[in-house]
Amino acid sequence: MPEIYSVLLVMLLILINLFNTKHASASVLEVQPLIDSQSRNIIRYCVDPDWLPYEAIVDGRHTGVSSDYLALLTKYTGLTFMLVPTTSWRQSLELLKQGRCELTPILNQTPKRDQYLYFSEVFFKSPNVLVSLKSQPFLQGFENIGDRLLAIPKDYRLVEYIQQYYPNINTILTNSERQGLEKVANGEADVFVGSMFSVNAYIQQQGLTSLKIAGWGGPEDELRMGVIHAKQDLLPQINAGLAKITQADHIAIYKKWHNITVIEDIDYSLVIPVLTALGTFILFLLYRTISIGKYNVHLEANNKQLQQLQLQLEQKNSDLDFLAQHDPLTKLYNRQYFNQTFLDTRQAPTEQNHHNNIGLIIIDIDFFKAINDKHGHAIGDKILVQVAQVLQTSVRERDVVARWGGEEFVIVCQHVQLINAQELCQRITDELTHFHFYNDIKVTCSYGIALLGEGEPIEACFERADAALFKAKQSGRNQYCSA
Repeated sequence: MPEIYSVLLVMLLILINLFNTKHASASVLEVQPLIDSQSRNIIRYCVDPDWLPYEAIVDGRHTGVSSDYLALLTKYTGLTFMLVPTTSWRQSLELLKQGRCELTPILNQTPKRDQYLYFSEVFFKSPNVLVSLKSQPFLQGFENIGDRLLAIPKDYRLVEYIQQYYPNINTILTNSERQGLEKVANGEADVFVGSMFSVNAYIQQQGLTSLKIAGWGGPEDELRMGVIHAKQDLLPQINAGLAKITQADHIAIYKKWHNITVIEDIDYSLVIPVLTALGTFILFLLYRTISIGKYNVHLEANNKQLQQLQLQLEQKNSDLDFLAQHDPLTKLYNRQYFNQTFLDTRQAPTEQNHHNNIGLIIIDIDFFKAINDKHGHAIGDKILVQVAQVLQTSVRERDVVARWGGEEFVIVCQHVQLINAQELCQRITDELTHFHFYNDIKVTCSYGIALLGEGEPIEACFERADAALFKAKQSGRNQYCSA
């Protein structure tokens, strides 16, 4: 009899250990039976639980850009990653300092973080932007913030950057990017700075239509993986795995998360009854063991399906330049193309550009929010596409039309005088009047015009056009003003 009790006790301990293992997502393995823990290299990692589309924890599972890159790293290196859930980015950093987390998959390198982390090669880049109310002027950069109150998420790299290079800016620290954007929308802060991809995602999700991107926010994010000093021997293996990631892999991840949609994925197989007796408890653990075996089969099938999808994406998305430079809705050039082509020069125009008589026209659809509220966002998107068509057919072949964001567009004209730019605005106005829009909606626009002055930086010309647009809207809309 003592031998039987001993056997039963050992079996119970093994089953309890099996019960304590956690469910794994389809992208990153977060569980491993204790019997294999000594034979596989398990790396505990922490993430920012509220930083979509880069990363987040939804229903206890890791999702976002970093999740997809960890899945690729698992494929190319054979490393196993186990998520340590946290409730804030600050908590994740604390666990990294304590060594309770050994890796974090996507962050910027800073001198403070160098004290407890070693960093991989850069594998993802993204610009930072300034966000303000639409009624505020175009700011360009930190140097134009003045006495405005700037909101920044605490423990983000940008806090150190502002403290070092712009110590006189008035700042307020927020718990997350989402909270910072809400403070600007509510008038508790004047400007917010954050990553362009996550800012766009939050504005779309929360319907913060009163906000606009008002300029660039310091250096772009150069995102890496960070490992604690005690695990620095992992870096060569991680860098080797990152080097194997193909351009098709990068394109697939970029396209997946560029226009983010949050889907709540609830795994109902985890809902278990409350055990009230030892017999029921043992039966459940036996069922759990069988389920894990079935799940491994299901996971292998999912991996094969993912490989097929990756091959399809590789075939259909070979033109990365178009994806990076064009607005996916209207097919016009996007803000990134406009800034790289016209605003990133940071120098006065050349003599040749001056003789080209460059003109800027900023266009804003009048009362577009009312169209969305009355007819819905699907009709609003169709209106944007139709307005883009009118603009493209109204300009000359050498003119550049770009979607600046939301309901705003920019036209860059070469070899024009002020009268030519005004005639173009009037021509667009006439076309809009006769154009048949969806649901017979009447669409008008307001215009701000500025010609590039001799020796004038194009950023200053853009600000004058923006101010002229504001004047046109204040004067009753459906008209153009010149600066």
